[in-house]
Amino acid sequence: MNHEEFGSSDAYYKAFRTILSKGVADSHLALLRAHFHARRHTATWAQLAKEVGYANGNAVNLQYGTLAGRVARLLRISEPPKGFWLYVLAGWADRRDAASGHTAFVLRRPVIKALMRLGVFSD
Repeated sequence: MNHEEFGSSDAYYKAFRTILSKGVADSHLALLRAHFHARRHTATWAQLAKEVGYANGNAVNLQYGTLAGRVARLLRISEPPKGFWLYVLAGWADRRDAASGHTAFVLRRPVIKALMRLGVFSD
């Protein structure tokens, strides 16, 4: 995966800073926080759903995708890459989750660096 395919950590930092200043749903932040704190910043949608209290991974796809779309537009991306807004924040992990067999997704390095710089998830 090309981690900087959509932007540098500075570009993501600016995008997240703008989103935070304009307001972001608690549920969207909860998903991003859970993914950020996941082991190796890698999780399945089912794991994220469980972590934030959603019934299933479909809700994660919808809600997390909404946040990713906001970030994408600030990065000047007008179409969902590979039909998948979340691809702007995370890519497919090299391996499926061993316990569930589900596809796992890893946060892009520039996203991780931007979030660390913002200090929003230092809890």
